[in-house]
Amino acid sequence: MIEATTRWSVTRRKVFTNCARRYAIKYIDNNRPYLGQNKVAYQSPWDLMIKTSRDVFFQLLADLHRGVNWSEKLIQSRVRFELTSQLVSFGLTGDRISNKQKNQFIASAFMRIKKILKKSIIARIVDNDIKEWSFHNRIKPVSFGHMEVYCSPDIVYRYKSKWHLVRINFQSEKIQPYVELELCSMLLWSKYNQYLPNIDEKFALHGLFYSDRKWRNYSIIPSQKMFQESKQLLEKDVHNMNLLQIEFMKNLNPNKLPLANSPKYCIRCPYKLSCPKFSFSDKI
Repeated sequence: MIEATTRWSVTRRKVFTNCARRYAIKYIDNNRPYLGQNKVAYQSPWDLMIKTSRDVFFQLLADLHRGVNWSEKLIQSRVRFELTSQLVSFGLTGDRISNKQKNQFIASAFMRIKKILKKSIIARIVDNDIKEWSFHNRIKPVSFGHMEVYCSPDIVYRYKSKWHLVRINFQSEKIQPYVELELCSMLLWSKYNQYLPNIDEKFALHGLFYSDRKWRNYSIIPSQKMFQESKQLLEKDVHNMNLLQIEFMKNLNPNKLPLANSPKYCIRCPYKLSCPKFSFSDKI
């Protein structure tokens, strides 16, 4: 018997809203391979590039927090080492990816990091204009009622009388209809850390999103109403995820669940080879 889900994260939410089948395989029935596909041991080169970008950026932040600055040459070297290691660990070498393709991925990861260092928030941290700041990972959830919510900001800084919570996405969708509510989920983390009174006076929320080769900054001053709507969204999401789980348990066949509407979402899906949509799509 599979227990009801109690976990919420932005990543889970995006998978859930884009493809019920992919969500079921990844988060509900995650112990069985599909048509010989090992779900843990597959990552596309593109996804590894994005992961490397994020990992190296946070290595840079860790050193910066200790007062150590990186040169562009060091960033390039670290990106090349980390991405090459990732590709090798997933068997993406030789005839599966050419040196030209690998170098293109390395260049793409490097440019993401180079460009974000010039964005106003990060540039002010690098230039020591912002002196009180910290960085965090999202692996520790916050308890919210019966739920475990993965909602910590990536960077927190204090400027004058406001706390600023920053979430960074190294590859985002062009259209993000729930971006404000998703950013407001970071306030649950702040409540856990006892910073929450007078939300609209104490906090500013920022999202740094990369798409179309550009970093975009989305900033809001949250209100109590937005915070309440965000909590309601989380509760509704988890409820709907459990309804999907009940539907899946009827026959334990993810191929009977709704599939992604857009073929673009399927391109890097690790479960597409066994997907009924993949068999007739000429765009994937």
